Amino acid sequence: MAGVLLLSCFLLAVAGVISVQSATHPVRGDAQQLTEEPLREKRTAPSQTGKSDDGLVTLLAQQAAQLSSLKDKLHALEISQLTAKSELQSELQSTKSECQTTKGELQASQAKLESKVEKLSLSASAVKKEPGSSFIRWGRKSCPNTTTLVYSGVAGGKEHNQKGSGTNRLCLTRTPQFDNTAKPPYYGYLYGAEYQEISGHLDHDVPCSVCLVPQSTTIMVPATLTCPPGWTPHYTGHLVSQYKDYYATEYVCLDGSPEDDSSGVRNDNGLLFYYVVTVCGSLPCPPYINDKVVTCVVCSK
Repeated sequence: MAGVLLLSCFLLAVAGVISVQSATHPVRGDAQQLTEEPLREKRTAPSQTGKSDDGLVTLLAQQAAQLSSLKDKLHALEISQLTAKSELQSELQSTKSECQTTKGELQASQAKLESKVEKLSLSASAVKKEPGSSFIRWGRKSCPNTTTLVYSGVAGGKEHNQKGSGTNRLCLTRTPQFDNTAKPPYYGYLYGAEYQEISGHLDHDVPCSVCLVPQSTTIMVPATLTCPPGWTPHYTGHLVSQYKDYYATEYVCLDGSPEDDSSGVRNDNGLLFYYVVTVCGSLPCPPYINDKVVTCVVCSK
């Protein structure tokens, strides 16, 4: 487009020169028909013609200079447009590349989030399916912070020197309910419980609490204060049972910081809580040590 404009300007300039020359120098045929001019005029004609030629040359030079300047400007404009186009294409390509990179990163992030959501959903489903488990915290009215209190009660069971009744220790509710069932001729007994030979708590009634944990399995590990790897500890304490010369009851884990129940001190005996100590022989020593109070820990998983 710029080339066509330059050519048009050049042709117009040339046409102007030819028109001026034709007007200044008539053709030979026409010159013969003219009346001869006086000698004075003939002598002055070459001088006028020279001046006219100089003006034409100057005009052509000016137009050529203008055309050259215009051509340079158009060329510079073309270069500027090409440069701008190249820069724009480069910028667009860079933006496109950045968009592709960002898209890839977003897709990767989305995949990670979806994976996490799936894992969380599976974990939530597993938690919902877990029934949980419970344990009794002997000697305390409350549950550890890692658990939920089901109820707080008092310990009970068989009388220490009775042959019959149950051997297991019970955590009794503080709000008992009864129906109208008549007393039968033969029956067992249910007594309360007292601390025996436990420093600072002699003859005090024993509180207890039933605690719920979200994990499905709960165990009591005797002779240690540490849970197995991967298990959660809930409380530590000491192993207790019935006195060795009385009728047997089960071993349970009494909290290491036992409390007294608010029902008071009566020395009514009933179910008794005695510390358990080690006896070397069939019990391997070491690692066990003779006459040591046995520790315990309650764990869940």
